[in-house]
Amino acid sequence: MNEYEIEKIIHETKELRDIRDEYQKTQRLLQEQSWDELQNHISTVMLKHPTEAMVHNLVNPCMPSTIEQNAMNCMRFLENLFKGKLGVDIADAAKYLTK
Repeated sequence: MNEYEIEKIIHETKELRDIRDEYQKTQRLLQEQSWDELQNHISTVMLKHPTEAMVHNLVNPCMPSTIEQNAMNCMRFLENLFKGKLGVDIADAAKYLTK
């Protein structure tokens, strides 16, 4: 599947667009160092995807100990969730999540 076809699927699928928005918001809040808002956002992401978040955290070898690490963990989670929902094996999910 080429890049255009992948972008078309993303554009037509609300769930994928929502994941992209969550990823971009996490990235923006991390860059802005809006720690309280970032923590609230991460909690919202976990509540929105409870089963997937629990599985992700169970297989994660080391849990984050800082808000920055927690944000990076959230972004990895959203990348994996995006790949799974997309249903296509893509090497660089972040490329599509940051557009």
